[in-house]
Amino acid sequence: MPVWIGALVLVLVVTATITVKLLVRRRAPVGGWFSDSPRSAGTLSLIGTMFAVMLAFVILLSLQSYQRARDGSSVEAVAVAELDSVAGVFQSPSSDRLRGGLVCYARAVIDDEWPAMRKGRSSELVQSWVDKVARDFAIAEPHDVREQTAYAQWFDQQAQRREGRRERLAEAAPLLPPPLWFVLGLGASVTLAYMCAQADRREGVLIQSLPVGFASALVTAGLIVVFCLDHPYVNESGAIAPTEMRRTLALIDHGGVAPCDERGIPRST
Repeated sequence: MPVWIGALVLVLVVTATITVKLLVRRRAPVGGWFSDSPRSAGTLSLIGTMFAVMLAFVILLSLQSYQRARDGSSVEAVAVAELDSVAGVFQSPSSDRLRGGLVCYARAVIDDEWPAMRKGRSSELVQSWVDKVARDFAIAEPHDVREQTAYAQWFDQQAQRREGRRERLAEAAPLLPPPLWFVLGLGASVTLAYMCAQADRREGVLIQSLPVGFASALVTAGLIVVFCLDHPYVNESGAIAPTEMRRTLALIDHGGVAPCDERGIPRST
């Protein structure tokens, strides 16, 4: 969600909530609609506490998902850098093929799979480079002890790369199901509606507006935070960018001729 849209939504909700309460205040009898103020305040406290606990739990859940996505992209990038180092141990042309494939993989992740993840999808282009690197490694033959050691290390780093990518892709789709969003929206609406129903003509406009204004601002901000954490790859401020993979690409791109263009698309032969 763009920052300006979030700010606009926040302002609109706060304005609407204050307006509703002031309209209710104009029609409310002296002393308000509730004859038992302590019981009314206790009910509001119960409703607000239940919603606050639920919102805090959802924020924590979404934050964990966001962190898993960030960790996965970091693990994948480090593994690709390590794979490049391992590939450098082999003799040519195996070394050149493996390193070129890893460069193309990194380029495809940055320019093709990241935009695809914003729509909850993976990239067939990235998968094609995964398959090509696997085929190139299958025909590579170790010639000495050093290459045999590198051959064994390749499988470990390949598993790390695979796990990092899997974790990154797993968080591309929204974590929170629609029923949970419905419950969150219902809880927010009930809490704010009950506060509006507590309008009292004996109090001034400012005093009546401040509590419901602050509450609606916090509720709306919390829901916006949940939405942003649940969409970690959206191209806006705070989203997870392929920063680690770009750093890896800068390390492994040695200026050689890679079998792809700058976006990871295979060159025509």
